[in-house]
Amino acid sequence: MDQALISQLADDIAGTQPRQALATLFAENGAPEPRLRWDPAEDDLPEGPLRFLAGFWRRHHDGDTLPGVDIVDPLALKPALGYLMLLDVLDDGWDYRYRIYGSQIAQRYGRDLTGRRTSDIARTAYTGLFYIAGYRAVLARRRPLFSVSSSPNYVAAVDWSRLALPLAGPDGTITRLLVGNVPGDWRPATEPLPPRQE
Repeated sequence: MDQALISQLADDIAGTQPRQALATLFAENGAPEPRLRWDPAEDDLPEGPLRFLAGFWRRHHDGDTLPGVDIVDPLALKPALGYLMLLDVLDDGWDYRYRIYGSQIAQRYGRDLTGRRTSDIARTAYTGLFYIAGYRAVLARRRPLFSVSSSPNYVAAVDWSRLALPLAGPDGTITRLLVGNVPGDWRPATEPLPPRQE
């Protein structure tokens, strides 16, 4: 993986520099630049799973103290389950493992990534670089990030609306991300899925 590019993208997403690297990455792949919003208000989010998740996270957020990893409860999260991803932070935030990969996400993506890493996507698609950079920006800012980004042609969703929420371990370090990921309009995929990276 190109860590220098990921760092530039993460800085763009975090708002510490103009979004030149982010705009270039998507433009080179014939896609519009993603829309980003830090700390989205309820009205900034589409109705449904993402609004539910934002409210759930806020109810467990106490001032500067992030919600803990122990708030993840399948019964409490039932309204969003098919659209949930739970990611473990790996390699100091250079990679993430999908502990949970929601059934609705897998259906639209065309593959279940439970147990896989975001670097598996980054090896075959520009969007994987964007995901890793976005998650790194969440680690840096310790705040929720909402994004809407387009999909490669092999995905049967025009775009994805994604809400990344940080969860902390006992020492306050972000060890997991609770992510809601809702596909946009359906379209037939025009390219085959890239082969699995082993």
